[in-house]
Amino acid sequence: MKKPNILLEKKYLSSLVIAAFLILSVLTAYNIRTNPENPEESNTEVEETIGDREGVIRTGEEEPEIKAEGAQEQADRQEEIPEKSQDEALTSDRESAGGRTSQQAAKQDHLHYDGKRKLSWPVLGNIILPYSMDTTIYYATLDQYACNDGVLIGAKKGEKITAASDGRVVNIYDSDKYGKTVTILLGDYYEMYYSQLENVKFEVGEEVREGDVIGTVADPTRAFTLEGPHLFLKMTWKGEPVNPTDYLEA
Repeated sequence: MKKPNILLEKKYLSSLVIAAFLILSVLTAYNIRTNPENPEESNTEVEETIGDREGVIRTGEEEPEIKAEGAQEQADRQEEIPEKSQDEALTSDRESAGGRTSQQAAKQDHLHYDGKRKLSWPVLGNIILPYSMDTTIYYATLDQYACNDGVLIGAKKGEKITAASDGRVVNIYDSDKYGKTVTILLGDYYEMYYSQLENVKFEVGEEVREGDVIGTVADPTRAFTLEGPHLFLKMTWKGEPVNPTDYLEA
């Protein structure tokens, strides 16, 4: 009987083992590359995702910082430039408004009237229509009843009208009802209005002395044609009308 070749069998087995090992290595390498659950690839994807998220978070954090810096720069500019302009504007307003007030106050420091000293009559004549704010009185020309916030003192056309007190002319204007009117500040919130005038001798801002001729009596306006030529005299305190005859000499 022939003896088996043991050496040949050993070589054959070694070749099979090597071949199997190579096949297993190839399959293992292929699985590593193609398997989506491969730990290495999973780690890589996680790292990339985290990197993206960190980028988004950083961007979100950095933008407010940039905006904050921009806002701060704007605030600094507003503090440096606009604030200066505001100060200049306020200074300008104070110089224009407050300055005028100061000038007016300086001019009015010597203008005082306590309401107790009796004033001289601007013209001598009869009272055609009395002061009446509590009840109505009859206006012949207008043919109606109405309140009267002044007094109508009868006078002749061209007759001189004098200042009842020292003061300063603060306004001159024309109206359809009362004609040309001169407003004189007496001081301490008292003002006197002289209406139905012409040939006014003063201008706004000028001061008058008691007895100075302010102007002359004009023809009456259409609202007072039946009443005839007269001086309409009105007086106010803090803007509210008061009865002029209460302050004129008896």
